[in-house]
Amino acid sequence: MLRRVKRAGLTVGLVLLSLAGCSLGSDGEKTKTEAAKGAPSQVAATVQALDKAVRAGDWRTVCDRLFTTSARARAGGRDCPRLVRSSAGSLSGARIELVGIEVKKGGAEARVRSRARGQSALTDTLVLRRVGGRYRIDALR
Repeated sequence: MLRRVKRAGLTVGLVLLSLAGCSLGSDGEKTKTEAAKGAPSQVAATVQALDKAVRAGDWRTVCDRLFTTSARARAGGRDCPRLVRSSAGSLSGARIELVGIEVKKGGAEARVRSRARGQSALTDTLVLRRVGGRYRIDALR
């Protein structure tokens, strides 16, 4: 059981290293884009909410409102906020840029590019599931 909790904490730590920040800004590239509507807008809103919660260190919101039930269980269940806080450590200057969204039946994938002070940029895919009319983060791929 302890091994599973440590693994869940490590997994959440890796997710947060990739997710922390979630700025939806550009890299300074001047491109004209239209505002997203419908499902893409909702996915972007979930990523923005994650950004806000991570920047504030609000791990309870991350676990309770942004993760799916199964993601929260994998991240330690009731101990999720504590394990996430511990795994996030002293991450600073973290940012994530939303690169693209692909809406699928029952969910979506959001490609993100993340950076943190002193670390190389990473590109990952967030898997989101539609739960109760909202998109929640289910996994990192």
